[in-house]
Amino acid sequence: MGFKSKKTTYEPLVSDEARFSQSSDSLESQEDKPMLRRRFQRTSSRFVSWAKTGGTVLAVINTILLVAIVAILSLYQHEKECSEIQCAAKTSYYSPLLEEDSGAIEYEVRRFQGALEHTSVYKGAPNKELDAAWEALTHMNNSGVSGEVIDRIGKSRVAVKYPDSQGGQYDVGIEVFHHMHCLNIIRQYTYKEYYSRPENRPMSFTDSEPVIRAHLDHCIEMLREALLCHGDVGIITYNWVKPWGIYPDFSTQHKCRKLDKIVAWADKNALPAEDPEPDENTVWLPGPPQ
Repeated sequence: MGFKSKKTTYEPLVSDEARFSQSSDSLESQEDKPMLRRRFQRTSSRFVSWAKTGGTVLAVINTILLVAIVAILSLYQHEKECSEIQCAAKTSYYSPLLEEDSGAIEYEVRRFQGALEHTSVYKGAPNKELDAAWEALTHMNNSGVSGEVIDRIGKSRVAVKYPDSQGGQYDVGIEVFHHMHCLNIIRQYTYKEYYSRPENRPMSFTDSEPVIRAHLDHCIEMLREALLCHGDVGIITYNWVKPWGIYPDFSTQHKCRKLDKIVAWADKNALPAEDPEPDENTVWLPGPPQ
């Protein structure tokens, strides 16, 4: 016995006509509700307003950041570009002559006259004019500085000091003048016969021969130290010159500190003509400082 297939049909709950009618009614009903429409429009307008405000704020922030970056870079560049005296102070050990208001440091471009045949008031056989020129370079009068300067150069305050009645300053010399003194005594020793005569004898040559020799060796060592410390990196070129062939050109350009400015500082800060006298506060060292 076979089973009879049961045909099942499902009737839609809502007819197509009714659904269409409901859909149309729904749209029409929404159109008839201005409150809902306004709410949607208001939300959209608020979003656009916020977007515009956010864009403006972002633009302002970016502008502020850009201005800040430019200002920082400008400040950095300004600090990077130092004046001549500031650059000199950065590349030198402390000296009161390197203070901004000292007036002691001024540069000039100078061409060294290195030719063997070049004549100079500082070159050649000794004479009175030449000796006077070298004496001016040595400028051995000392200057006075405060105790704070002594501290900053790493020296002890047991150094020679004038009493308060004479200003109370410490007795100091300037290195360049000592270097000139050293070079001068070496120059003089190369003309020993001339400078050994009583009428031409410098104070340095009144010592015994062993002391003079020690003085010369000290000066050679000080000049060696100074030349290597400053380490001149100027460039020397060469030319073909008859009859020698390759020949060095020692007439080179250099940027130099003006000596007259340093002399002016030394004179401005000159000490009394008479030497200070030791007193009850004087500390005597057992030997020369090392």
